[in-house]
Amino acid sequence: MFLLLTQILLWVIITVVLYQLLLKVIPKAYLTVLGGLFLFALIVLAFFFPNDRLVSAAWRLLSFPLKPVGASIILLSFALRQGLEKSRNLISAALLILLVSSTPFLSNLLAQTTELGAVQAQPVQPAGAIVVLGRGTTQASLPPRPQVQLTDTGDRILYAAQLYRQQVSLGSRPLVIVSAGPREELQGTRNEANDIATLLVQMGVPREQIVIDPQGVDLRSSAVRTRRTLVGRGLGNTRVIVVTSGINSRRAQLAFSDVGLNVVARPTDFVGIQRGATPRLRLRVESFIPSVESLVVTTRVWEEFLASIYYSLRGWLSPAML
Repeated sequence: MFLLLTQILLWVIITVVLYQLLLKVIPKAYLTVLGGLFLFALIVLAFFFPNDRLVSAAWRLLSFPLKPVGASIILLSFALRQGLEKSRNLISAALLILLVSSTPFLSNLLAQTTELGAVQAQPVQPAGAIVVLGRGTTQASLPPRPQVQLTDTGDRILYAAQLYRQQVSLGSRPLVIVSAGPREELQGTRNEANDIATLLVQMGVPREQIVIDPQGVDLRSSAVRTRRTLVGRGLGNTRVIVVTSGINSRRAQLAFSDVGLNVVARPTDFVGIQRGATPRLRLRVESFIPSVESLVVTTRVWEEFLASIYYSLRGWLSPAML
């Protein structure tokens, strides 16, 4: 983390110094063009090198306005610069974005649409591997936490253990591949995949059946490394169960199929309730009162939409399943 901050600070200093020097020899209008070219170059780098830490941090900053909160803040900032009397349309747009994205009824509709079809009626069959996409499913055992805690997506771990027991009942003993990268927000802590493996052992999964993938930072890298692991063990053609969230289940299945794996998605941690479910979701006054929880759901759905576009542009989604 210190190295990353140092790199960012160094780039900021270099940028400021170069800007001041160039301003003395190049008209400001031309510097605007150079700034646009620099921004374009950064987007290109983010497109081809998304996992570079410095490029990734810069892209998160640049993509902030594409999300509900970021778009609202940008619009309100423009409104303050222009004056409130002249910026009623900008303020109205910002409020509309916040209202739509944080209304429980609307966020549930978005989640329904994204998660629709995630659960497919498929017969339970023996599999050679279960892949747990576990990034962000746990919180480290740091004070005041007495042990590793599950996040709101942590039921992937519970479901993976359940699926393992189901496979054992079918006469199979699959590998359980835990794909989760380092905890970037913390220093000096163990990899998240190790913590997930410990929890799986406590839930009855034999340690010798667990394979740690400490470099699983996104779906693509998890798929490529899973393929490499299975081929190395002579299991390249085996059936693979991928455990992930309902929101990104379709992209996960397409991404794993794209690298040549025979994959079946088993999603969990759903955030919406599908139409026609029994009992039905009851509409209440609270269903139309904005909430932070609904804003989080909408943001997750929108981020998945942007990620799907990116994966499509990179050609990382299996054409046969689109």
